[in-house]
Amino acid sequence: MYIFAVGSLLPVTRWNRLLRVVACLKAKGLEFEVLHAGSGPLREDLEAMARGMHVEHVIRFLGHRDDIPSLLAGPAFLVHTSDVEGLPNAALEAMPCGCAVVGTDVADVPFLIDDGTTWFLVSRRQDAAAPVNRLAILLADRELSRRMGEAGRLKAEQEFSLEHLVSETCTVYRTEKWKDM
Repeated sequence: MYIFAVGSLLPVTRWNRLLRVVACLKAKGLEFEVLHAGSGPLREDLEAMARGMHVEHVIRFLGHRDDIPSLLAGPAFLVHTSDVEGLPNAALEAMPCGCAVVGTDVADVPFLIDDGTTWFLVSRRQDAAAPVNRLAILLADRELSRRMGEAGRLKAEQEFSLEHLVSETCTVYRTEKWKDM
């Protein structure tokens, strides 16, 4: 079973936070692997941090990948740790793939997801306890992870699809406000 993470290896994406969470989960005796896709200037620092925390055998930094959809087809869930982001594409791309997400409360994410149903949302201002607990829940309960992934897939189809966007845009254009212009 693996946890998937995708994103640039930059300070704002806070992959160091993920490493601390991984160390806590391993200390609890949980069995898993983390695959990270993405490149950036912090790769060597994060690999050194993983070695220092004795979790280098648990996390694999894959570098830049062009096969993200296939990687999203297999994980237990996706984890998103960023502190600053407009809208996390990787996390939103996971939803149509039926992949549950544990992610931070950046930008408009709290308004787009259903905490506990389509995602587990964690505060980016909290210590590692909240993400550790959320990840541990999904690692222990594969059925919950599957249900959350399915709920995310349905929400993405209903609210984020091209058809929905076109329909909502046309509805706005048909309103009285636009007719008077």
